[in-house]
Amino acid sequence: MNTIYVHVRHWLFWYGVYGLCNKSCNDEISLYSDKERNNFLGYFDLMTEPCLLYSLNNELDKIEDKEFYDEIEEFLKGTKKIGYSYIYPRDKEDLTRQVGHFAPINAKGHKPVYIYMWSKLSKAWDIQEIEKSVKILAHDFLHTNIEKVELLDIPTYEETKLAYDRDYSRFIK
Repeated sequence: MNTIYVHVRHWLFWYGVYGLCNKSCNDEISLYSDKERNNFLGYFDLMTEPCLLYSLNNELDKIEDKEFYDEIEEFLKGTKKIGYSYIYPRDKEDLTRQVGHFAPINAKGHKPVYIYMWSKLSKAWDIQEIEKSVKILAHDFLHTNIEKVELLDIPTYEETKLAYDRDYSRFIK
């Protein structure tokens, strides 16, 4: 495999890419080994340092979300440029959603159902930063070095502007 195909799951990413608002700092991506999406490789939630700081200060509760909060805080204070956090199966239904790649196994012998990638490599996401992150994910979780990252479903500027005006612009001050 020398190419990974990526679907970015939020319009907010494209709004930022086209300059309609600030670039996003948190995006979910789906990875595939083929353009037709027959071979799914995994979901990842990409979070930049500003996003993580915002989460600590505005979204997470230091007591209720202690473990996740502490993980983020430790990453932000540390020297690593990339970090990962994992959600492991919580019930029988989740067991069927375990990732199929080389992710860490927990004490119960389960692989995660969801993976967060934390990055200090950039402050916000654009196409080049997504491509760089996908190559890192491919190395870390698929144990392969890929040459090319191709984004799927790239909307035109006109489509993006229409969606922005219809669904998002009223929320921007």
